[in-house]
Amino acid sequence: MHSKTIKSVMTAVVLATIVCAATAKPAKTSRLAKYATLCKLSDPKLSLCLTTLMKDILKHSKAGIPELNIPSLEPFVIPEIDLKIFQGLGATIFGGTVQRSDKSKAFARNLIIHHSSEFDIHDLKVDINKNEFFIDLSFPKLEIEGEYDVNLIMFNMPIKSTGPVFINATDIAVKATLNGKTIKRKSETLLLFDSIDIKVDFKDYSISIQNLFKKDQNLNRALNDLLKSQKAELRKLTMPMIEELAGKMVLSMINQILTGLPIEEIFITE
Repeated sequence: MHSKTIKSVMTAVVLATIVCAATAKPAKTSRLAKYATLCKLSDPKLSLCLTTLMKDILKHSKAGIPELNIPSLEPFVIPEIDLKIFQGLGATIFGGTVQRSDKSKAFARNLIIHHSSEFDIHDLKVDINKNEFFIDLSFPKLEIEGEYDVNLIMFNMPIKSTGPVFINATDIAVKATLNGKTIKRKSETLLLFDSIDIKVDFKDYSISIQNLFKKDQNLNRALNDLLKSQKAELRKLTMPMIEELAGKMVLSMINQILTGLPIEEIFITE
C-alpha cells in the first residue's frame, strides 16, 4: 500500500480496467499516447496490454509527467501510520507489558519512502464485472525514515517521547487487489479507488528507533540491539504495520492523480 510513476502507472492501469466496466468512450486524442502504448477495450489480451502500458509509464517515475499531472515518485511521503510495533514490543521482546489508556498513542509521522519508483510489475489482471484490479509487483528495496510519537506506560514506567525511526526492507513482494468505481465529471470519466486488500512479504528488514529513552542512552542501545536480535518475533509484529504502510502507499499514489487523467485518454479510439 507506498511517487510519480507508481501513482500514474497504477492509476492509469486501474482507470483503464474499471473504465471497461463503465463502457466509457475513448477520446480522439490522448496526452498519454506520447508516453505509453494505449490499449483497446476490445483487446482479448487487455491485461497484457495494460501491463505494458504501466511499464511504459514506469520509465518516467522519477521525473514525473507534468502534462498529465503525474508527480514524481521519489521520494513518496505518507503523513501518518499507527505504529503497532509498540503494542507488542514489551511482551514479545522484554517479557513485559505495554499498558494502554485513553491517552496512549504510538504513531509514525512524515514517513519519507525512498526507492518507491524502482518497482517491477510481474502480473496484472482485470475483472471487469467486479471492478477489481489485481497487481503483482516487487521492490528491490525500500528505505523509510520518519518520526515516531509515543505516549505509553511500559514496565510500569511512563514513556512519552518523539524521535527518528528508520525502517529498511529488501526484496519486497506485493500482491494487491483494488476495488473502485467510476464517477462522471462533466464530459470525463474518472476512477476512484476506495479499498485495497494487500499482502506483503520481504526477505530482510531492519528497524532503528532512536532516542526513545531520553535520559538513558544505555537503554536506547539495548533496545536497538534487541530489535536486531529478535527479528523473527518482530517480523510478526511488523507485518500488519508494513501492510498498512504499503496499502496506504498504493491507494494514495493512485488517488492523487485521479482528477488528472480521465479514463477516456487511456484507450485508442475505435
